[in-house]
Amino acid sequence: MEFFMIKTGFYDKVTVLELEKRAWESSPEAQAMKEALNPWRHHDAEERKTS
Repeated sequence: MEFFMIKTGFYDKVTVLELEKRAWESSPEAQAMKEALNPWRHHDAEERKTS
């Protein structure tokens, strides 16, 4: 199985996809989307400080 993955270039494709994913996650657009999807994140942090 390992030989098949190496021969077909599976690892190369996974490496490229992982690099693209990391680049997207660190982009300003991804950060804005993450904040938009979880508006309570800052609220929860502030609530923990006051407790």
